[in-house]
Parts: sequence; structure tokens; C-alpha cells
Amino acid sequence: MYRFSLAAAALLLTAVPSSAQSGLFVITTDFSTGSTAFLAPGAAEAEVNLLGVHSDAVGHYHDGRVYVVNRLGQDNILVLDETDLRSPLTQFSVGNGSNPHDIEVVAPAKAYVTLYETASLLIVDPRDGAQLGEIDLGAFADGDGLPEVSQIARVGGRLYLSCQRLDRNGGWGPVDVSYLIVVDLATDTLVDMDPDTEGVQGIGLSAANPNSLAVAGDRIAVGVVVNFGDRSGGVEIVDTAAGRSLGLAVSEEDLGGDITSMVLVDGKRGYAVVADENFANSVRPFDLDSGSVGEPLESISGGFVPNLAVDGGRLIVADRGSWDDPDAAGLKLYDAATGAFLGGPVSTGLPPMHVVVLSDAAPTAVEEVAGSGRPQGFALEAAWPNPFNASVHIPFALSLADTPVELTVRDLLGRTVRTLAVGPAAAGRHVWSWDGRDDAGEPVGNGAYLVHLRAGGRQAAGKVMLIK
Repeated sequence: MYRFSLAAAALLLTAVPSSAQSGLFVITTDFSTGSTAFLAPGAAEAEVNLLGVHSDAVGHYHDGRVYVVNRLGQDNILVLDETDLRSPLTQFSVGNGSNPHDIEVVAPAKAYVTLYETASLLIVDPRDGAQLGEIDLGAFADGDGLPEVSQIARVGGRLYLSCQRLDRNGGWGPVDVSYLIVVDLATDTLVDMDPDTEGVQGIGLSAANPNSLAVAGDRIAVGVVVNFGDRSGGVEIVDTAAGRSLGLAVSEEDLGGDITSMVLVDGKRGYAVVADENFANSVRPFDLDSGSVGEPLESISGGFVPNLAVDGGRLIVADRGSWDDPDAAGLKLYDAATGAFLGGPVSTGLPPMHVVVLSDAAPTAVEEVAGSGRPQGFALEAAWPNPFNASVHIPFALSLADTPVELTVRDLLGRTVRTLAVGPAAAGRHVWSWDGRDDAGEPVGNGAYLVHLRAGGRQAAGKVMLIK
């Protein structure tokens, strides 16, 4: 049943300007069948039952395309154009029984797919599914022969793969150490993160069993649960520049339960889905600087919350409702900065499972962590308009005077396209514009570009989309 009051709808439409919102593509399921829904920017009601998908699926957005990863039982990738979410462009297999978990598209003709039931990372052409190669991950397998590699995070020219190493023959708990496996995009080879140790090494995590990744500059926040019920996990920080884990920044003890999903709002703050000893779910804000955890968000059903997403100033919670209140299922929307409830539930037909924000832009301004692992005095704000046609405005803020600044635009391979600013800058807010031309004054092609800000030894990055 659809439940959304006119007052809640008005609040949702006015609390966050529609120009700052992206469309939301939602994968839905009752665990028997699967479907999809779409919530347009500024809309109070979603279009539902757009397209049938697998009952176990997740999604990914890149450069105008939505990639639906149909997991174990269908083992394929469904490709959609964001302008027509009802008619697939193509669908391709990644191998029977392979159980794909994530896809990272790095170029129009190249993407990487994690396969949970194999010991390899698949390389494909996302336009037609042609297999371009595989990267052997067998060195990270435990005694059952599989490394259980799930999610992908990209930082610069490298991929970071969450490697759980679960004992399938002993209750599916982690066997010992879990890793982030590192892949070099230029060579499609594994990066040895500890040359002094025999074999190829990943980045060892201080707590095992990672279930969520979020990039913050050149750091990765990792949700780690270890074993359910032991409260040994939390949110761990990995410094990709140093190639090591900085340990837990937020503990499950402080969260009050097992962390099952996590998302960052910026380089300091985030939200976690927490399951208590009775498996009741709540969503709680956390601070990576202090390690503190805030009060649970209001209006969460207490049932299963499989996914969180951030779209500009909005936090989107996929709430599947509870046994006592199944009508509470739908999208719940919150102010990402304060956690204030904006509205919902927005019905998605079947209960929501995974929310895909239809934007290549970084969800928020993300700051690099300083030596202590904490951002301070520095922010790259969201560029606007984004996508853009003629020019895009890039705002950033500094708290210290005469800070050395370098602001560049790079392509998705990390190559500098345009240098916008170099030199000392005053404290305060600055706005630079990019007209879509390179350093030689020539127009660049359509697509996504990385805005990179380096200031006083720290750095941040965001994406902009050029559409002509």
C-alpha cells in the first residue's frame, strides 16, 4: 500500500532543491521475483515495475548507463540507458554459477567484474560483454579454494577489491585475515603491497569480513563485521597512499550491533546500518574523527535495511519494512548533514533492495585524511551545474591563508587535461570555472572527468560530466 502524506511530499520537494537531486534507480525484490523502480528528481512518487530482474541483484551507474548485476542463479549483467530504463541495451553472461557481485566500468570498452564463486577477476567490454581477460586471485584463497571477493573501490589508477576469505566448510566465518586486493589498471596485474613477504600481498585489514566500501579521497572506509554477534568490527580506514590499514575508526561496540552496510557523507561523517542481537535494524550516524556514534534515525521500521545511498544533500535509506509493519517498506529520505527526516516511505512496488544514484559526480565533497586520518580545514564542494554543457563551476573552501593550491581536471585514467589553478590561495570560499577545454585550448570529448584539488598537503576529488 502506498503511504505518503501531502505534507511529507511537500517537505521532500522543498527541503532539497530538485536541481541538486539526481534520479534514483531502485532494484526491488520479494526474494522470489525482482523488479525495478525510478524516482525522478523532485518527485514524491516513484514509477514502479519498470523491468523484471533477478530476485538477487545490485546496480551500478556509469556515464549514462545502469548496470544491473544479476547474481547467483542468473550470473549476468543487464545494461540500461538512463533515458530508457524499461528497454535493455544488452545483457551478457559472466559464466554459469560464477555469482557476480560488483562491476566497475573504467572506460567505454572496459570493465571489471568480481565473481564470488571463482578465484578470478573478470575483464569485459561492457558494451557487449566480450571477455577481455581474467586476473588470477587464487593466491588469496583460503582452504576451500575461494577468496570470496565481493566489492570494488577505485582510487586513481588502482582497483581495491574486498576479499573476505570465508570458511565455507566451517560455518562461513572468516578464516583469519581479510584483505583489500590491489589491481593496477594500466597493466591489469596485482600490486604487491608487501614486497618483503613472499608472494603477492594485499592490504591486510585489522578486522575481518568486509561488507561495504566507501572512498574518501585516497582513503577507503571499510565496513567490517568479523563474525555476526561478536561486535569485533566497525568502520576501518585504509590509507591507499601508504598502502596500509589505519585500524578501526568506529567500533561495533559503539554502534551497538553488527554493521551490515555503510555509506560516507563526506570524508569525516557517515551512516551505518546496525543489526542488534534480535536482528532489528537501525541507521546511525558516525564520526570518523572522534569515533562517536549518534542516535538512530527516526522512522526506520526496524526490519531489514539492505542499502544506503547519498545523493548530494540527501541520504536515501532502502527500508524493507518489518513483519509488524510491512507497509513501512519504501525509500526513506533524510537530510544527509543533520539526519533530519524529509519524507517517506516512497513506495517502490516490491520492497527496495539496492538504490543506484544516476550521477557520476562524487556524492559529496570528500577530503583526504591528514596524518591522524582526519580531515580538517579543507573542502571540495559539489560542482554545478553537473552534468554541464558550456561550463561548470567548481567551489572549494580553505580555512588557512596562503595555502598552496593545485586544481586540475583529469580524465578517468588520471591524466591531466586542464590545470585551472596553481599557487597560494587565501582563506575562504573560492569558485573556479572550467569551459570543457584542455590546456591547449581544444574542446575535450563528452564524458566524465575527475576534478582534483590538492591544498596544503591534502587532496580531494569529485566527478563532473560534460554533455554537448
